[in-house]
Amino acid sequence: MRLQKPPRAKAEPTTQAPATVNWALAAIVVLLAGHVFAWLYPPQGLTDVFHLVWGVAYAWLALLLRRPGPRRWARAWLTGLMAVQLAGRFVVFAVDDRVLLRTLVVIGVAVTLTVVVLLWYPSSSREYFAARRPG
Repeated sequence: MRLQKPPRAKAEPTTQAPATVNWALAAIVVLLAGHVFAWLYPPQGLTDVFHLVWGVAYAWLALLLRRPGPRRWARAWLTGLMAVQLAGRFVVFAVDDRVLLRTLVVIGVAVTLTVVVLLWYPSSSREYFAARRPG
């Protein structure tokens, strides 16, 4: 006799983000702090514009993830921005030999990968972003 699994109930739309998304948002705050630090010290001209724009984009997209009804496109854009920045981190690591900067780059890579994993891998995150927006 073979036991059958009960049918899985369809995920109902939820307005509350799971812990995995909240942890990802906390890690995004760490990335934002890195952009503020890079923007304030040391001033470097064009890279300051990058850090200002990227920081604002991270903050805006992170806020959209917390609004009622998940924004799948915001998660995708956030992931794309982090992919571009991840490539940039490898460039900075290769061209700059300052120990503090390289340490910050390695920390940034670890935090970025953590955010991506938390937003895409756990089933709670996938279900949250698969749910339809209420209304």
